[in-house]
Amino acid sequence: MDRGNAAVIPTPDRRLRVFVSSSLQELTGERHAVSRAISALRLTPVMFEQGARPYPPQEVYRAYLAQSDVFIGLYWQRYGQPPHAGADVSGLEEEFDLSARLPRLLYIKQPAPAREPQLARLLDRIREEASVSYRTFGGSAELGRLVRDDLAALLSERFAAADPWARPASDRSRSFRSLPASTTSLIGREQAIDEVSGLVTNDGCLSWTTWNRWSSLPLTWAGC
Repeated sequence: MDRGNAAVIPTPDRRLRVFVSSSLQELTGERHAVSRAISALRLTPVMFEQGARPYPPQEVYRAYLAQSDVFIGLYWQRYGQPPHAGADVSGLEEEFDLSARLPRLLYIKQPAPAREPQLARLLDRIREEASVSYRTFGGSAELGRLVRDDLAALLSERFAAADPWARPASDRSRSFRSLPASTTSLIGREQAIDEVSGLVTNDGCLSWTTWNRWSSLPLTWAGC
């Protein structure tokens, strides 16, 4: 076996990793709801608050994002803090920018009467770029349902895109036989229909032949 060309076989504990981004100054209950929704699908939530690490915060979330497969962004009123002195944007906005290579699911909590101007500008930029759609929510329970449903739809779409059998039948080889259809009064009885059609004469009458069980002679019948 050529190990250089062998496919990587992940261990069973390697599940799809879903990075959750939001300001840690708010949305605590919502983050817990999202974590539960991700875990319910047997995926792995990747969250900044999962334990202390001996690295600067910016290095941590950059490393987490680099190892993630899906990005979820939660936004409400707080823009967050710059990752270090002199940074132009907050960690929240940098996480969004770094997630460009990942499929994104964005959720905005409404109403937001005290939304900070920097976050408002970020959300305006997201709308103007139109590179990703977003959904609004009002509470933790609603958000959990949205995330669970959207993640399931995302996985289904990605699986269908990678599966050649998910393509329309016209795109696949025509040598394959079609799936069997359930028999009804007409479907599945094409041969019988052809035989009956052959009994009808030009004048609309029926003509058929049976066999005499005693003399073994054919008997022809006709009816109009």
